Amino acid sequence: MPDLTKHIARAKQALERRNYDLVIEVCSECVDVDPANIDIHKINLDAARRKAKESGKKSMMPTMGFGFSKDPHKVFVSAFKKIAAHPDNKIIVEVGDAALKLSQSGTKPMAEVAQYYYEEMRASGMFNDKVLWNLAFLYFEKFKETKDRAWLDKALKTMAELEKAMPNHPEAGKQVKNWEAMRSMEKRDQAGTTGDYRSQLASDDKARRAEIMNRMIRTPADAMEVLKFVEEDLVQNQTDKNLWMKKGDIHRRINQMAEAKAAYEKGQTLDEHDFTITMKLGDLRMEEAKGRIAAMKAAGQDASAATKELLMVETEEYRKRVERQPTDMSHRYNLGLRLLQAGSIDLAAGEFQRTVNDPRLRRGSHRYLGYCFAKKNLLDLASKQYDSYLTLVDDEQSDEAKEVRYALARVYEDQKKKDDAIKNYERLVALDLGYKDAATRLSRLRGDEAPPAQ
Repeated sequence: MPDLTKHIARAKQALERRNYDLVIEVCSECVDVDPANIDIHKINLDAARRKAKESGKKSMMPTMGFGFSKDPHKVFVSAFKKIAAHPDNKIIVEVGDAALKLSQSGTKPMAEVAQYYYEEMRASGMFNDKVLWNLAFLYFEKFKETKDRAWLDKALKTMAELEKAMPNHPEAGKQVKNWEAMRSMEKRDQAGTTGDYRSQLASDDKARRAEIMNRMIRTPADAMEVLKFVEEDLVQNQTDKNLWMKKGDIHRRINQMAEAKAAYEKGQTLDEHDFTITMKLGDLRMEEAKGRIAAMKAAGQDASAATKELLMVETEEYRKRVERQPTDMSHRYNLGLRLLQAGSIDLAAGEFQRTVNDPRLRRGSHRYLGYCFAKKNLLDLASKQYDSYLTLVDDEQSDEAKEVRYALARVYEDQKKKDDAIKNYERLVALDLGYKDAATRLSRLRGDEAPPAQ
């Protein structure tokens, strides 16, 4: 590996002199040689951020990459070079992801680079569930390598942050429990409380029991093994609502809905104010309604009445959750979707006007607010919402993005804003020539043919 000390020193000096272009140029050369050198990444990101802040605009430096290369090294270098023009969270995450893949492909020192970029993203205060998940496991890998419990503590803290932000995350809670059990065993071992042969066997049994109780259930056999321990515990403690809730979760996981409902109801009788159990019972109620629709369709029967019933049940459940947990925007978003489906435009818009301030729900909220305003013939407001959605979209080729662009072009048509309508139809046709009647409308607006029938 060539010695890059002099090059890095040159980049630092250029940073001090605020010659940011030179810093970026030197770092771009160095990263191809030694991508795991963390100093390169710190200096480059600092320079790109300072330049963006001082200039008040993004860099005009080229960001040409390696296209669709499958070489992890080339993909990483390509992502790294984007920072010069766009030192924002989206690119920082992209570089972190590329570093992680390069690490997993065999360049293990790149794990530290991935960790650096994920930590930068986390420090920004913006939530990203995949970043927290990956970062927690990077910390855990460090713990396995070093046996330093501080890394396990960091992994636990990061995963717990994810679990708190996303209580319904399918894996975070289980992972926290697994690592907590591991930390407890580490503390016990460090304290030297191994005891005699019998106590060691008992300890091993407890460890296995803890592992089984917290494992991810993938098969009915897994479920039955966990249920065995849960039911043993319930014999000793019939008043533990958490055990009843766990029993319900396991039955639900393997589609034993009647048993799940009975377990949840038992837990609810033990604590009628536990809203987590209330929501689980509500989830079951919605799943049962969906099951009836699926069964009717499979039998070739008309499921329209059952579909209306499902909408009513879902609306009731999400309204109940909004009333009990008014600051949880995911409840409001789900309620808004059902109100919109039921044709309650004003009520739906009221919910989306709240959820649009949540970064996780902002894009979808803009889309549905645009629809609501268009339905109310508030076309100026509708176009602003659709435009806001399109500025946030990641993939213009997605069906949802094309649908919104088409809706925006139609709104501009209704407003007699011909140039704006043409601009959006042109973009849509460039993405998908056969999308609805976009090409026909574009031709008509350009004066090539008569107006289509409405």
